[in-house]
Amino acid sequence: MARLAGMVALVTGAGGGEMGGGGAGIARALAAEGAVVAVNDLHEEYAQATVEQIISAGGEAFSLPGDVSDPRQATAMVRTVIERCGRLDILVNNAARLGRSPAVERMSDDEWHSYLAVNLSGPFYMSRAALPQMMQQEYGRIINIGSLAALRSSLNGGAGYTTSKRGLLGLTRQMAAEFYSYNITVNALLPAGILGGRMRAEMGPQADALVRARRWALPDDIGKICAYLASPEAHLITAAVIVVPGANATGLGDFAQYRAMAKQIGKDIGE
Repeated sequence: MARLAGMVALVTGAGGGEMGGGGAGIARALAAEGAVVAVNDLHEEYAQATVEQIISAGGEAFSLPGDVSDPRQATAMVRTVIERCGRLDILVNNAARLGRSPAVERMSDDEWHSYLAVNLSGPFYMSRAALPQMMQQEYGRIINIGSLAALRSSLNGGAGYTTSKRGLLGLTRQMAAEFYSYNITVNALLPAGILGGRMRAEMGPQADALVRARRWALPDDIGKICAYLASPEAHLITAAVIVVPGANATGLGDFAQYRAMAKQIGKDIGE
């Protein structure tokens, strides 16, 4: 039997299908393990692309468009899943505000708050809405997708991104402490980078070289890790900060090498 059979999952920022990033890979992996997956994205057509991909592979999924940074929408999305499926076992907070922010002295209030709203308040709103159902079930798995930038300064993110991702670690550990007695685990997964389908298509052969040399994660790599963390077997793993560095573990010297490779093809993909 599939390890997540009978379970219901909600993955935020999971649109795009084959052209999507880590969220789409997570949604596919959870569905492959038997979960019914609610696929969230800000844009319904992107969410539907992942849903169609899952269904074509024999899984079960439905689209759930909405903005995680809006507390009312977050609550409504969770309510929709529970009303439709009768339960909610797995929440993966993957939606994120990406992109380079200005240096601190030039960052506006709106730019600063835009990162915090999606990357930190979003997981808080979604988790707050999901936890009562998980407590009632006495089962829940919350996985927060962070970034290696949470542990060091970012070469391409800026203060808005790094600070919001660092704050997510504190939220992860606090929720883990508060809800473990309900058989709810809360963990953070920190990839160095995820080479999504759209980026691979734009980069062409350079993308394959980047994966081989740097071991950037592919979306399905992250999905497989999440599928385990979402399972009953992972009941002893909570409050964990799981770093997925690939070759970035070798240090910033190699990190600069792939930045140079990216610039040669007109892309700035470093984190």
